[in-house]
Amino acid sequence: MSFSQDRDLLCIEPIVFLSGDAIGRRLITGTDGAISGTTFTSAGSNFTSAGLEAGMVLCTHDTIPAEGRAWEILSVDSATTLTISVLRVDADAPPVAPPAGTDLSFYVRSFGPQIQSVSATLAEKLRQLSQVAGIASADFADSAQLRVTTAHGALAGIFLARADNARPHDANWIKAEFHRAEFLRCQDQLRLAVDADGDGVAEETRTLGNVYLKRV
Repeated sequence: MSFSQDRDLLCIEPIVFLSGDAIGRRLITGTDGAISGTTFTSAGSNFTSAGLEAGMVLCTHDTIPAEGRAWEILSVDSATTLTISVLRVDADAPPVAPPAGTDLSFYVRSFGPQIQSVSATLAEKLRQLSQVAGIASADFADSAQLRVTTAHGALAGIFLARADNARPHDANWIKAEFHRAEFLRCQDQLRLAVDADGDGVAEETRTLGNVYLKRV
């Protein structure tokens, strides 16, 4: 279960995709990328076997990866074709075509494991609340707030890993602490609203800020 996607991290911290460090999984790389409208093609790639999915992030660049640009992957249309878009404020908004280009170097880096780890922590808190409220986890419906909370939690872990053996004033430590604080703040604002009779009005509302995980 994942409450967030790579695109949600891109909305907050594009640098984690464009930096050259080893954090995150590189699923595919190439040098023959082409953009026309919202279509990205690479004749020498196999996007399907690489495990690319909608919600991931495609990065393209000329010579310096850190000076490249990042695009949302909206769909994997074939082994050699993706539909991409400039990052949109709303994931349901129409696609926005990036600038056209040919002979582009590219890669797709994913932070799926970090997102899944944070999602599992939040899911356990939801499970505890749902037991008290008497509802099944299958009835959960996620929200924009849950996606943002998960994204901050994942980013906290990513920047902490980037700061390994760094000096205390390193920007990665600062960012890790910022996103950790945002994760806790957003988490305290999350509410589990229970609409038992389906009339659109919540009969019960519980906060995740009052749930703490305990090792037994």
